[in-house]
Amino acid sequence: MHNSTQYAHVILPLAVNGYTYAVPSNMTVQVGSLVYVPLGKSRHYWGIVSSLSDNQPAGVTCKDIEQVAHSFPLVTAAQLQLFSWMASYYCCTMGEVLGAAIPTLLLHHTYKPAQVTYVRLVGDTSLIKREQQLALLDRFNYLASLAAVRKTELLEGQSLSAFNTLVKNGIFACYEQETSRLALLGSQQPWPDLTPSQQIALQQINTLFAKQDVVLLHGVTASGKTEIYLQKIKETLQQGKQVLYLVPEIALTAQLEQRLQRVLGNKLVAYHSGLSDNERSEIYLDLLQKKQIQVVLGTRSAVFLPFQNIGLIIVDEEHEPSYKQYEPAPRYHAKNVALIMAQMAAAKTLLGSATPSIESYHLAQQGKYGYVSLIVRYNQAMLPNIKVIDRQDAFKKNRMKDMFSWFLLEKMTEALQAGEQVILFQNRRGFSSYVECPACNYVPKCKHCDVSLTYHKKSDKLVCHYCGCSMPVPQKCPTCGAEALKDRGFGTEKVIEALQNYFPEAKADRLDVDVSRSRAQYQGVLERFAKGETQILVGTQMVAKGLDFDNVGLVGILNADNMMNFPDFRSGERAFQLMVQVSGRAGRRQKQGLVVLQTTQPDHYIIPAVLAQNTGAFYQQELQERFDFSYPPFVRLIEVQVRHKQLEVATSLIQQLASVLSQYQQVEILGPSNALIGKVQNQFVKQFLVKIKGNSQSVRMQLVQMAAQLKKQNSSAQIIIDVDPM
Repeated sequence: MHNSTQYAHVILPLAVNGYTYAVPSNMTVQVGSLVYVPLGKSRHYWGIVSSLSDNQPAGVTCKDIEQVAHSFPLVTAAQLQLFSWMASYYCCTMGEVLGAAIPTLLLHHTYKPAQVTYVRLVGDTSLIKREQQLALLDRFNYLASLAAVRKTELLEGQSLSAFNTLVKNGIFACYEQETSRLALLGSQQPWPDLTPSQQIALQQINTLFAKQDVVLLHGVTASGKTEIYLQKIKETLQQGKQVLYLVPEIALTAQLEQRLQRVLGNKLVAYHSGLSDNERSEIYLDLLQKKQIQVVLGTRSAVFLPFQNIGLIIVDEEHEPSYKQYEPAPRYHAKNVALIMAQMAAAKTLLGSATPSIESYHLAQQGKYGYVSLIVRYNQAMLPNIKVIDRQDAFKKNRMKDMFSWFLLEKMTEALQAGEQVILFQNRRGFSSYVECPACNYVPKCKHCDVSLTYHKKSDKLVCHYCGCSMPVPQKCPTCGAEALKDRGFGTEKVIEALQNYFPEAKADRLDVDVSRSRAQYQGVLERFAKGETQILVGTQMVAKGLDFDNVGLVGILNADNMMNFPDFRSGERAFQLMVQVSGRAGRRQKQGLVVLQTTQPDHYIIPAVLAQNTGAFYQQELQERFDFSYPPFVRLIEVQVRHKQLEVATSLIQQLASVLSQYQQVEILGPSNALIGKVQNQFVKQFLVKIKGNSQSVRMQLVQMAAQLKKQNSSAQIIIDVDPM
């Protein structure tokens, strides 16, 4: 007997790959439809149909789909293809990808478009006699001569009770109209002209794009890469195609958005986690339904949007580790996802950076990416002069005050007196790195994590930067009873306090995670600095990422050592990138800027490379070391981590996982061992690193299968597989 029932595989926003449901005969379901389905005895979820079949899965009784949300698919076929690749490559489930990809309100079918209440005149105005009602009528007539009358505008300075009376008497009537939550503006400026060096770079990019899909634009800081991006956007829009412009941090979107919107107007929208879920949902639906958005300026989550006709993806500051998602799954890298997304859509990808990632640089040198170099700063601006100060030598000669060398204090004084601004870079937030008993060397540690607590003076608390746990500073040492623990090291908060002593007249702000938890906060910091309301900006790596200020004459790198000495094979690359990038904030117009780089290791191999801004020579040295010791780009890495409250369980599970992979000839395993932070949130953390030469697919599949088996036996264990860890 022929079975006419259709079956739908449905992805749910859970750590599963989905379940199959029967489609009722009176229901129309498409691939990509949002549907409401039962799960277990009492739970229900909204999920996405990933495929349809006429065949019932063998040995399975399928429950019915209960509801379809829309007459159109909420997820496109191209998105489902990308989600499937991500789940496979990053060793996670389709459900985890879906949960990250779709705005929550859309996925739960609770999104409502914004409505505005308008007022129209429907009754006899000759009946109006009272003064407040006549005043309302006058205001209505004035507003109606300009546009449709919003209720909120009509009631400004007017009587609400008089308005309600006029509505009750049938003279005014209210009606609702859908409106946008997005602040879309008209374009105000023409497309920028390019300098001769930019024109040459653009021509080279176009020539390479004729035969290659990916081009790396290696342009020194302040070389005007953004103007080149704009020209590529213009060309893509003229072809009737869409553009995704990725940036690594929310902090960059505010400044860039204003700059781009003056040219692109309502064709452009910004997409990032600082938006409300309503705003993200509206952007998603606009792109899905092909309304007006053509260019999206976004952080990493923008790769999930439903572009219908994408022609170009720009990945600015492509070297940035912020493109990597760490927690929770999917632990994806937005640059790599963008490359796959472009490949699937037959679009072009333009990677840009003053300090490219070693992996991208290597692929360009091999000819797998096109490569364009832009070595001239915009309008012939000079690269900054960099002065290295030996902190250890300065301490010995009593030429250090707090965290400042005498030379840096002198140059800060000169810059401020000349009306210039200063950026100080310290890649550590908080007041001090930790506190210590001077008598017995006791250091307070987190009771949940194996890590020392950071002192935050504003809240007068010791804070764990891993779990957020905090405690008051002990008045006495709990070990030996000595009075007053001493703070060691320094973070951005301590730098701000010291500046008040040396430059009481100067206004200083800091830019780090602690003061930039909302969009309004970080925008406020940047806007005050851009307007000259603050003279000194103190920040962590957030100040190194593409910010463009006209009046910065001096940059101070207060302590380069904590970047260079981090125990990671990428520490040299990252230290070089950060120092070059933050140096690029100085002297970005007609005057040469100054960078004061303070370190106890002036002979470290990274320092001469930063001084010379010699990316090529530095990268060749790094590549040789990566080759000698088998690190990317010559192998692929997977980090496997097990977390459990019992040390014995964590140890047993990590050993079982490692033994399964030891059968592969192309695999080298480093570990298992304790993680750098051996205990986090009351869980012991064990890990190993997998180095894979050649194709990693079979290794990834084996890991996923083994992890699933072990999870069934130990449901309280966390098994984390991080592909391409950063």
